[in-house]
Amino acid sequence: MLITTTSFGQEKSIQDLDFLLGTWEVREDNKERDWWEKTTRIGVYALDSTYIQLTSRAVSSTGKKRTYRWYIHYNSKEQQYEMASMFGNWHKIQFDILSWDPAERKLTIKNGPDGDSEEYHERFGEIVFDESFKSYIWTGENKYGDPKDPGIWKYVEIGSRIN
Repeated sequence: MLITTTSFGQEKSIQDLDFLLGTWEVREDNKERDWWEKTTRIGVYALDSTYIQLTSRAVSSTGKKRTYRWYIHYNSKEQQYEMASMFGNWHKIQFDILSWDPAERKLTIKNGPDGDSEEYHERFGEIVFDESFKSYIWTGENKYGDPKDPGIWKYVEIGSRIN
């Protein structure tokens, strides 16, 4: 009996992003607005390890506190990573598409389709991890409001794994 196999490359899965697991200390800065936010973010597997859940508790330079949660999974039908984001201080659930480049250690986030919403909100960010996956720098930009003259929120977030 002869058995042959064809390798089409490794299947993607949520486990490819397991470097997000653990506890992170994070600081986001918006230099244009002289604003910052410090966050503790905890990443764990959820829903039978088909999702990564990231729970964040933050306090800003203005003293405001907020909690938010992200759920990331790999959609095998669409062959893409997807993220749903919920915020204690905002009415809307965000949907984003993520792409992972392991050679560059770069996770790119951009807004997904939001066809039913009358609100304009465009997002783009790149998270680059160090070689040990113990720290990262996330640069991003959010646009919102009037699509012809949007408000723009530019930020840099630096994160360090604490366990």
